[in-house]
Amino acid sequence: MPKGDDILTFLAYALPVAGGLAGMIVVNLNRDDFINPVTAVALGAVIGWGLARLLRALAGRR
Repeated sequence: MPKGDDILTFLAYALPVAGGLAGMIVVNLNRDDFINPVTAVALGAVIGWGLARLLRALAGRR
């Protein structure tokens, strides 16, 4: 398997996790805004998943 496929596979798992972590960080930094943590983490994970899909599409691999 080419090295590029390994990186894309890793990104497919890592970017949603990083997005969820970013959502958790946003919630903790803005305590007074009463942001729903479930929504923020889920939205961050979905954005990370979408970014991973975009990168795979740009690389020509689905």
